[in-house]
Amino acid sequence: MQRTRMQQMMPEDGQGWHQIDAGPRLEILFHLDRRLAGREPDQIERPSIVVAVAGKREQALRFDPFSMGAHYHIRPGLADQIPLPIAEGQSPLDATLNFFEKPLRFRGLLALAEEDEVAAQLSDTELKSVADQIRALSVTARKVLSA
Repeated sequence: MQRTRMQQMMPEDGQGWHQIDAGPRLEILFHLDRRLAGREPDQIERPSIVVAVAGKREQALRFDPFSMGAHYHIRPGLADQIPLPIAEGQSPLDATLNFFEKPLRFRGLLALAEEDEVAAQLSDTELKSVADQIRALSVTARKVLSA
């Protein structure tokens, strides 16, 4: 019996998710560590970034820059995970933020998620701002945890 795959929806519970200002065309949520939700009993940090086109509930992209097994998804739930390319000395989160800081890469992923029209309308400034906001949230959280 074959299992039916369904595209995953954006989180609605709001617990631990931070709304990122990505302009009018995208909805982006960032979670510092889904492990804190108590689902996983290991010590792997599980930050996540989920992306949907404004007005849609289905995730177009999800980035999981975990401390082990970092990966991303195009149309999560419908396609398999893709290992995240991480350069030597680079953190998984920084490797993920490269997609936003190099907007052509992000637009390419969004086009693969069958959102070509929206991908073509995104501003480089908005995408680079997403990376800045996520990096700032991450740095602030680390300072709080180490205090």
